[in-house]
This record gives sequence, C-alpha cells and structure tokens, in this order.
Amino acid sequence: MNIIHKPHTYSKNEIDGELLNLVKESLAEEKATEFERTNVARAQASAMKNHKSIPGLGKCIGVMPGREYFRLVKKYGYETVHSKEFMRYFNKKMPELSPNKV
Repeated sequence: MNIIHKPHTYSKNEIDGELLNLVKESLAEEKATEFERTNVARAQASAMKNHKSIPGLGKCIGVMPGREYFRLVKKYGYETVHSKEFMRYFNKKMPELSPNKV
C-alpha cells in the first residue's frame, strides 16, 4: 500500500489572517495580565513605603512591572530611564508605584 501525501499550500491571505489573529490574541492576553502585574507592583511599593534607606543602595523611589521597565529602556535608553527627571515624572504620573519621593 502506498500512501500519497499531497502537501498543502497556504495562500498569502490565509497566512496573513493567521498572523493577524495571533497578534490580536497576544495583545488581548497582554492587556488581561497587565492589571495583575501592576497590582503586584503596587503591593511591592506599599511594602517599601517609609523604609529606611539601604546602605550603598539608598531608598526605593519607584516600582514598575518588568515588562514595562524593559520596554522603556529599549525605547528611551538606560540613562534616560534612570535619570532624576524621569523618576520625578514617574513619581507624578504613578504615585501608587512611588513609595518614596526623589
């Protein structure tokens, strides 16, 4: 018995449609988990409020989810994200994630 397998070829429209569905699903999942990640960061920030500074490190002035941090570093650069101006902006925009002021 010979089994003949005819390879299936996909059209460009089928491939584009599947890629679009994959991107839409990924964005929906990202939005769904963003709230959870932010809640974890809020809990960490509230635990760090009014803590004494750690010798050599200082005090915690901001907490953010890892994904957001790496997106900002990729977009603006390490120096910008760690600058005092950015941290002041972050303290104003996200006071719930800023346990201590700059």
